Amino acid sequence: MIVIRGLLKRYGDIVALGGIDAEFRDGEVTAVLGENGAGKTTMLKICANVIPFDSGSVEIDGISVREDSIDARKITGYLPEMPYLYERLTGREFLQFVASVRGVEKSDERIERLAGTLGIREFLDYEIGTYSKGMKQKISTIAAIIHSPRNLLLDEPVYGLDPLTSRTLQDFIRKRSGTTVIATHSTDLVEKIANRVYIMKRGNIVFHGETRELMDEYGSV
Repeated sequence: MIVIRGLLKRYGDIVALGGIDAEFRDGEVTAVLGENGAGKTTMLKICANVIPFDSGSVEIDGISVREDSIDARKITGYLPEMPYLYERLTGREFLQFVASVRGVEKSDERIERLAGTLGIREFLDYEIGTYSKGMKQKISTIAAIIHSPRNLLLDEPVYGLDPLTSRTLQDFIRKRSGTTVIATHSTDLVEKIANRVYIMKRGNIVFHGETRELMDEYGSV
C-alpha cells in the first residue's frame, strides 16, 4: 500500500504537485489520469524515490521514502515512460546486471520465467539495440519486477505498443498481486484493468473513486 499525504513539489515558481493526498491500495490496480503537465509522472518519480519533494510524506508499506529510502526501494518497482537501456548489451546481460544490483538470488531462473511470461525468451540473447519498441518495453518491465516488488509504478506502460504486446502486458498487470499504480492517458486501458482511478489537473487531484463508478455514471471513463 502506498500512502501520500500533503505532497508538495515545486520546480522554481511552478507548482508540480499542490499538497496532494492519495492512497493506492494493496491488491488493486490504480490508474492516474491527466493531461501532460498534470503531475502524474512527478508523483510516480517521487514514490519511486527518483526525485526529492518539498514537503509532505510518502509511505510504502509503512516505510517512509524520505527516511528509509533504501528499504522503500527494495519493495518497489518502477517503469519510467522513457526507460534507459544499454543497447550494446543483450537482453539477458542487461537483466543479469539489474538482478545483481537488486541482489536477486537464482536470477537466471527468474529471468527465463519472466521472459517466457512476457513472450520475449527467444530474444534474450540478441542485443537490445536490435529490439522493437515493444520488446524494449518488455525488457524494461522485467527489469522493474525482477526483484518481486509488492509495489509497482508504471508510467505509460502500453503507450505506442502493438495490440498483442499491449494485451500481454495488460494480462500480466491484471494478474499480479500487490499494489500497482499506472500513470496513463489511455482511458481504454483504465477501463480494462484499473480498479480505481485518480484524475489530476495542474498538480491537484480533482477526482478519485472506483472505475466502475465513473462508467456507471458517465458510460465510460
